[in-house]
Parts: sequence; structure tokens; C-alpha cells
Amino acid sequence: MEGSTTRRDLEGLLDLYSKYFHVLAAVAAEIKARHPGTRVRTFALDFAADAENLARNVDALGVLVNSAGSCYPYARYFHEVDEALARDLVRLNVEALTRVTRALLPGMVARGRGAVVNIGSGASAILPSYPLYTIYAATKAYVEQFSRTLYVEYRSKGIDVQCQVPMYVATKMASIRNPGFFSPSPEAYARAAVRYIRYEPVCTPYWTHGVMWFLISLLPEPVADKIFLDMALDIRTKGRAKEARKKAQRIEQ
Repeated sequence: MEGSTTRRDLEGLLDLYSKYFHVLAAVAAEIKARHPGTRVRTFALDFAADAENLARNVDALGVLVNSAGSCYPYARYFHEVDEALARDLVRLNVEALTRVTRALLPGMVARGRGAVVNIGSGASAILPSYPLYTIYAATKAYVEQFSRTLYVEYRSKGIDVQCQVPMYVATKMASIRNPGFFSPSPEAYARAAVRYIRYEPVCTPYWTHGVMWFLISLLPEPVADKIFLDMALDIRTKGRAKEARKKAQRIEQ
């Protein structure tokens, strides 16, 4: 997006990666209608394969927000994760983020300014473990260390690199329909996220997530492990039941 960057421009970042291209086009049209003079370009591409194409089509990018990512459909043990899902998680959460950043960073270096914001997760930065989501948590641990190290490498070149680590946000990927005290809407989280750009290299922008971070840090690790394992097992049970119902419905049809 070129022109004045607004909160509305960024509110949908947590959801846009999971939508179809026509939704991006609709959002682009809404931004241009609300903010005349703002130029918006949308791209339908495979982030893991087309990073170089993105770099060729986007010039003078000032702020890169890597928000694309995926998780399991529901909690499951490591041995239950099929090969295709495991490969896709690593491909999008790790490889795509790395390649897009590598493709666009040289332009920022040449201009001597820019910012890269990578969306990590409390699953790696806040929780001592995230059982039944092992691969997802591991990919987000990569995002945190990748961002923290790039921050040290490039801050002297005028480029700020930051990893934002939310907890739960009311999105489809989190399977949370309605916002709550500890699970803000994408709009509320986006407002906080924009305010935190160019501050700490690793941060939790939304204030209730900061409260959660503090409270979780007070728990002995075995206690936290047990709490989140029990939560994940409950999610797994419900997810398997839902999956079984869908299979039964397909057979009946």
C-alpha cells in the first residue's frame, strides 16, 4: 500500500492470508474508497514459491509485515500430523517468511530505512511448551530468533526488525468466533500492533496478552505444561469428533 498508512489498512492482516483473492480485492476497493489518493496493489501468489516475483512487483516498500501463517486444524500428537501438513507448516511459517524477507530487505538496505514486522506467537515466546501443536510452536520459535537476530544485524542500517508475539486473537485460525477480554478482535489487535512498530525487537502489543505473559511466567513450568496439555487434549477430542461427523455425512451422501 502506498500513500498514508491507516489503521484500517492494517486491521485485516491477521485474517487476509486465510481468505480468497476476491476478498483482498474487496478490501483494496474499500481502502481506496475511504482514503482517496491511496494506491493499493494486490497479489495472488504462493508466498513460499514466489518471493522473488513479489520483490519484482513491489518497489520502495517501506514496511514489510509477514503475517501469513498456518496451524493445525485442531490439536494432535506429533505422530498424528501427516507429512503433507507438516511440510506445509514449515513451508509457509518458516520458508516463505525467510524468502520474502530476503527478497525485499536489499531494497531497504539500499534506501537506508525500512521496517520488518514478523508475526510470531505466544506459543513459543510466552508458553514454556505448546503440547499437541509441536511443529507450529517450533516454527514460531524460528520466527522469534530470526527476527531478534536480524534486529541486531540491521538496526545500524536504519532498518527495524520486530517480532510481535500475540496470544489468542478472535480469528478463524484460532477457532475463536467472538472477541473477549484475552482474545481481542483483529481490529483491536491491529491498533495495538501498529503502535508498537519500531519499539522492542520482541514484544506483545496487546495489553491483556502482556498480562497473560506475566501471569504465565509466575507458574512453575510443570504446572503450565499440565494446564496447556489438558486444554490441548480437550481441543483434540472435540476436533476428532467433529472430523468423524463430517466423514459420516460424506458417506451418507
